[in-house]
Amino acid sequence: MKKHFLKRWNNENGYIFPLTSFILLILLLFTLHQVQQFQHQLQHNELNNEQYYLEMLYQKAYASLHQEVLEETSPPFQYTFPDGNVSIQLFNVEINREIYQMELTTNKGSSRIINIELAE
Repeated sequence: MKKHFLKRWNNENGYIFPLTSFILLILLLFTLHQVQQFQHQLQHNELNNEQYYLEMLYQKAYASLHQEVLEETSPPFQYTFPDGNVSIQLFNVEINREIYQMELTTNKGSSRIINIELAE
């Protein structure tokens, strides 16, 4: 009985190996590009979430500061929210103008410093 599955190739021109290696190289580069793009997308989403949390902290702190000013209490103020912490200090005092400095810090460590003037 003849074994057909062990038949040897007699054509040794050598065009199949470079072609397959080129195709495998293109597939490998495409896969690595997709992995890198996925990592960048994860970083981008994380930064967007941190920006969202900082904006929410700002809105909450602004409302709380406005309430404190209406009650005529004196700064500095410390607020702790579920998203992070806010500290507010009186930055500059001029005639009929008070500028407050807010330091916002999220639970993950992102921070932002904002100078604001309350609207009358």
